[in-house]
Amino acid sequence: QLNALSTDVLDLLDVSKASTTQIAGLTTTAFADLTDAQIGALTTAQIANLSTDQIGALTSTEVQALTTTQADALTATQLGGLTTTELGLFSTNQLGALTTTQVQGLTTTQLNEVSADLLDALDLSKFSIAQVNGLTTTSIINLTDTQIGVMTATQVTALSTTQLEALTTTELGNLNADQAGALTSTQVASLSTTDFAALSVTTGIPSLSIEAIAGISTEDIYALTADQGNAFSQAQVDVMTGDQLAALVDVVTV
Repeated sequence: QLNALSTDVLDLLDVSKASTTQIAGLTTTAFADLTDAQIGALTTAQIANLSTDQIGALTSTEVQALTTTQADALTATQLGGLTTTELGLFSTNQLGALTTTQVQGLTTTQLNEVSADLLDALDLSKFSIAQVNGLTTTSIINLTDTQIGVMTATQVTALSTTQLEALTTTELGNLNADQAGALTSTQVASLSTTDFAALSVTTGIPSLSIEAIAGISTEDIYALTADQGNAFSQAQVDVMTGDQLAALVDVVTV
C-alpha cells in the first residue's frame, strides 16, 4: 500500500510509526521520495532493517544528516554491501565514529577504492588483520601518520614486506615500542638502510625483538648514528653475529 501512494501523500506520513517490515518493504523509488525530515525520524530498528539499495537511494545530504544514534544502528552487513560511491556519501566524521564491528564489515574493495579523505577518516586500529593485509600499497601510502600510529602490534606484524616498505621514514621513526617490537626479522630485513636508520633511538632500535635482530644487515648498522648504535640493549647485542658486532663497534666508536 505504501508503495502505491503518491509522493505528496507519502511525504505526509509519520514514518516513525510504520513497522520495520513496512519501511523495509518500500521500493527504492518510494524510499527516495521520503523527505529529509522523514529520514531523520527513522528509528534505529527501522535503520537496521534497511536494504543496501535503500541506503544507496539516500542523498549525500540525507546520509550526512543521520544522527549518531541512527548511524550507530547501521549493521556491518549493510555497510559492507554498499558500493564505493554509496559509502562515499558518508562524511569523514561519520566514518571516523564507526564502531569496530561496523568498520570490520567494510570490504577491502571499499577500503582500497574509497577516496583518500574517507580512508584517512577511519580508525585503523579497528581494522581486522584481513583488512590490513588487503590494503594496497597506494592505500598504505594514503594513510596518515596518525593512523599508522594507532596500529596494533598484531597489525604491524601482519604487514607484508611490500606494505611495510610503503611507510615513510617519518612513520617508521614514529613507531612506538610495541609496534617496533612487533617487527619480524623478515620485515626488518626488507627495510632499506635508509628506512632502518629512521628507527627511533628511544622506541625503535631498543624495542626490536631478539628474533628481529637476525634481519639486520651490516649495511643497516653502518647507516646508524652513534646514538642509535648505543641504543641497542645488551640482550640484543648478545645475539648479534660477529659481522654485526664488528659493524656496531665501528659505529659507536666513531
